[in-house]
Amino acid sequence: MGKTGPAQGDKKETKPQGTAAPQNHGHAPKGAPATGDGRCTAKACKSGEKRFGFCDEHFEQFKFGLIKRTGEPVSDYEKKFEHYQAYRQRLVTTRKAA
Repeated sequence: MGKTGPAQGDKKETKPQGTAAPQNHGHAPKGAPATGDGRCTAKACKSGEKRFGFCDEHFEQFKFGLIKRTGEPVSDYEKKFEHYQAYRQRLVTTRKAA
């Protein structure tokens, strides 16, 4: 009779190298440069900083991809802004219906 595979004791478990999950070590993520005065990072905004260096409105725009971490608009701002407005409109109509 022939062997079908290695014996049970011969198996070696190997871990793939370089696939470990990044560890946070309790530090905040790298983000927008701090303005130092507690104001929103977005251009021409004088509101107070709430999250990630932005006021609530600009933080939502940042998460949607309309502005960069530095507060500058992205290159395809007009196209994304149209999608953002449609998204906001859908939110308003679904909240009224509920």
